[in-house]
Amino acid sequence: MTLDELPVPPPSVAAHPVEIGGLRLANPLLLAPLAGVTIPALRLLYSKLGAGAVHTEMISCAGLLVSERQSRKRNNTGDEGYEIVSPGSKTERMLAVLEGESPVIAQLFAGDAETMARGAECALGVQSKIVALGINMACPMPKVLKKGAGSKLLERPEVAFDMVRRLVPLGLPVWPKIRKCPPTLPLTTEAFCEGLLEAGAATVTVHGRTPAQRYTGETDVSLLPRLATLFPGKVCASGDVFSPERAAEYLNGGCAAVMLARGAIADPFLFPRTLAFLGYEVHNKYRNPSPDFQLSLLLDFGENVCAGSGPRIAVLMVKRLLSGMFKGLPGIGELRRAAAHILSWKELRGILETCEVYFERREEHSGCAS
Repeated sequence: MTLDELPVPPPSVAAHPVEIGGLRLANPLLLAPLAGVTIPALRLLYSKLGAGAVHTEMISCAGLLVSERQSRKRNNTGDEGYEIVSPGSKTERMLAVLEGESPVIAQLFAGDAETMARGAECALGVQSKIVALGINMACPMPKVLKKGAGSKLLERPEVAFDMVRRLVPLGLPVWPKIRKCPPTLPLTTEAFCEGLLEAGAATVTVHGRTPAQRYTGETDVSLLPRLATLFPGKVCASGDVFSPERAAEYLNGGCAAVMLARGAIADPFLFPRTLAFLGYEVHNKYRNPSPDFQLSLLLDFGENVCAGSGPRIAVLMVKRLLSGMFKGLPGIGELRRAAAHILSWKELRGILETCEVYFERREEHSGCAS
C-alpha cells in the first residue's frame, strides 16, 4: 500500500509553537537543506511563507578550514594552525543570516569527526545566529560520497556517532539527517537512529529512500511512523512531501516535524497551504495569493539574491521559482519561454514587471469569457 492509499485523518497537530530537537519553533514545517538552493535570500522567502525553521545549503567543513601552511598568514591564524574563514569568503556568505529569517540550522558535511568538529567550531565563529548544527549523512551524490561524507557515513556508523559526540559540547542542538539503511549496511535504520540519539543528537531527520534510490522510486511509507513510535518526539520526516495531506500524515504518525524540499521549490505556497491545513492561522494573501502579491515576493527575492550572490545567480534562482510561484496562472508557459534565454537580472526584472499587467489582462479576459 502506498502513502497515497492510506486513509487521511483530520489534522490533529495542535496549531501552536512546538518543541523540536531542543528548539522552540512556530510550527513543525521546516525548509530542508538543498545544495546550491537554500541560500540566504531563498531562506528569507520561505520564512515569509511560513517555514518554522530553515536550513543552510550543505556546507563543507573541509572548506571551512584551510591547510596549516596557508594558515600562518600574519594576524589571521586560529588555534593549532587552522586559518579561520576570511571575511567575505564564499563560505562566509553561505553562513550569512538575513534579518527576518526563521531560525537557521547550519547543514554541515565532512568525512571524519575531526574535520566535522573543527568545521562546526569555525561555523559558529563566523555566524553566531545559528540555532542548531545539522550533520548531513543523507546526500547520495558521488562528489560528496567520494569524500566519505553524506550517506557514505551510513556505512561507518561509529564515525557518524563520533561526529555527534564531538559536536554536542559546542552547546547547540545537533540534528543529523540520514536515509533509510538497506540490508547491506552494518546497521538497520532503527539501530542507526538509536546510536545517533545515544551519542547526543537532539533529533534525527530520516529520508525514506535508500542512498541507491537517490530521488527515484517510492519512499518507504511505513518507516517514519515506526521510527516515531520507537523514538517519540525525536524523529523528523523527509521525503516526497508534495501536499498538505502528506505532511499531515507524517505528523499524525508521530513525527515531530516535517522537512519540505523539492515539493516546496516546485510550489512555494505549499508551506502556507499546509499550515492552514494543519489549523494554523494563515493570512488570506498567502492562502489565496494574487498575481500582484506573487510578483512582489518574486521580485523581492530576486533583489535579495542579487545583493547577496550577484545578478547571475539572481537570474538562475528566479527562473527556478518562476513556474511554481505563478502556478496555475494563464500565460505562465509564455512567460517561462520569454525568460528562458535572458541572462541579465535587469532585463528579467523588466519582463516580470510587465507580466504583472499581462496577468491582470488574462484574468479580466478569463472573467469575461465565463
